[in-house]
Amino acid sequence: MSSKDLSRRSFLRHVAAGSTATALAPTILPAAVPDAPYPATVESYPIAAPGKASGVDRLKIVTQEQIDEPYQKALHSCAPNMEFKYCRTEADFRREIADAQVIYGEFSRDDLRLARELRWIQWTAAGVEDILWPEFVESPVVLTNMQRVYAPCISETAIGFMLALAHGINRYSVQTRERTWKQLDGLFDISGMTAGIVGLGGIGTEIARRAHFGFGMKILAVDPKPIPKPDFVAELHTVDWLPKMAPQVDFLVSSAPHTRESEGMFNEAAFRAMKPGAFFINMSRGKLVDTSALVRALKEGWIAGAGLDVAYQEPLPADEPLWTAGNVIITCHTSGHTPRTTERQMAMFTENVRRYLAGLPLLNVVDKRRGY
Repeated sequence: MSSKDLSRRSFLRHVAAGSTATALAPTILPAAVPDAPYPATVESYPIAAPGKASGVDRLKIVTQEQIDEPYQKALHSCAPNMEFKYCRTEADFRREIADAQVIYGEFSRDDLRLARELRWIQWTAAGVEDILWPEFVESPVVLTNMQRVYAPCISETAIGFMLALAHGINRYSVQTRERTWKQLDGLFDISGMTAGIVGLGGIGTEIARRAHFGFGMKILAVDPKPIPKPDFVAELHTVDWLPKMAPQVDFLVSSAPHTRESEGMFNEAAFRAMKPGAFFINMSRGKLVDTSALVRALKEGWIAGAGLDVAYQEPLPADEPLWTAGNVIITCHTSGHTPRTTERQMAMFTENVRRYLAGLPLLNVVDKRRGY
């Protein structure tokens, strides 16, 4: 990847438009996604005074992720004095983090205690629920995630679920394996239908945008934060509006983070509130769903079907009743992973390294107390 591919001017122009995803896509993807209204990109306070290179003459980044040479060159282009350490073993990682300012990717609770000079962690996922230990939450170490980086490909899977369930493609695929020619009843098109988005962050916003502009769907949404309502969303309310939203939608989509407040929020009451012909789509975390209630909803016809990229336990056990609950499509938490995902991840990290050294606010800073 050349420095042209990570054009700072292009990246910042699209960040100004309000979306990390929009900023990343046009810099590195052959087919750029058109500009569109987005919620404001989340930024931090500067870690250090502008122009002070974070108060140090050197920058040491330690990772257990194998980063390809072109991406390392892009990092060095904005941080010539950077010391980049790729650790193949846990022992090497623990030795190197003692004087590191930055960790990229995986780390453990014990690793935090050893990292005496740590200032910033760039997490490589969007969800951070597994690393919010009390001592980390209370520490001054800044945490950034990959919010919006996964949104383009995850939103495509969500739309794919909608299309497959509406047109019976998942059921026809079974007939294909059985070499059975039998026309299915109850098929429909999704154009002009209503989708309810729970969590209007990066992923939820991308699903909403594609559903509205691609299929003319009416978008209703709830989110715990007071965020601006995009033009393509008809109504946006706080999460306590969910019981009123659920009966109105043809597709109820989960794209909310996993927190103590959100765990189990899709329960019997939520599924009973939905229309019998409606579908549930989960693109966030399996633990947001009361799985036994979802199984009952599918088997007893409270809802028409479900598309699930995540589960409460992964891999999902072979004897889990959800497999045979009815009209359900289950993928293996893979909707966010394509070769382009890596490109977007590294573009995000490279831009944040540049900002770190310039004493500028970082992109995608997590509120560790809120969990997103």
